[in-house]
Amino acid sequence: MNLTTWDSSNYQELINYLNSKKDLKYQEFQKKIINYDQIIGVKMEELKKISKEIAKGDYNTFINLNNSNYHETIMIEGFLYGYLKLDINTILEYLDAYQEKITSWAQVDSCCSNLKLFKKKENQEIGFKYTKKLLKSKNNFSKRFGLIILLNYYLHDIYIDKTLELVSNLKTDDYYVSMAISWLIASSYIKYQEKTLIYLVNIKNDFIYNKAISKIIDSRQISKKEKDFVKTLKRNTKNN
Repeated sequence: MNLTTWDSSNYQELINYLNSKKDLKYQEFQKKIINYDQIIGVKMEELKKISKEIAKGDYNTFINLNNSNYHETIMIEGFLYGYLKLDINTILEYLDAYQEKITSWAQVDSCCSNLKLFKKKENQEIGFKYTKKLLKSKNNFSKRFGLIILLNYYLHDIYIDKTLELVSNLKTDDYYVSMAISWLIASSYIKYQEKTLIYLVNIKNDFIYNKAISKIIDSRQISKKEKDFVKTLKRNTKNN
């Protein structure tokens, strides 16, 4: 299958190829955790392999053709942006358009985890400004996108204070955004316990607060003594 030259016929060949790689047990598992029906059931390693090949050729035509609602084709495009050798501003333009195609939290997280260009020192400031823009979006998947970028690339000495301040003040009623905040706070606590605790105890949203506490307790990087302390911080919300 040709993955470097694209037209509507080639794109249909990709859909057919993905269906030939279907794993029914994996499909069933994915539907349960992602809560989305249009899943073929192709494992992530295969999707990354396809994305790497697409990056070597006419990726722009593939992106323009990629309008199916299959989970896998959206995932392939998300991985693709991590393999393109382009400047960060160009990638950010692509990411803005990509977010309009997203249908699940998994497509957000997989794309963000592959965007290694955010790690580069020269890209950090531009990337942080981009996340601030995303957190103001009306699109909850875009908000989660910004949070997962922060989680992956901004929990370090230079940006930790700015990141915690930005995230702890974010108001949301969306489940997937709330879970991303909790995950980020918990990850921050593992690296910066005292600093994170100041922000953690001031979070007003009880769901986000208690989920962060639970994720900290579940971590293998925290001592039993520390976990016992964190357990005492959990809020009782039964009467709320």
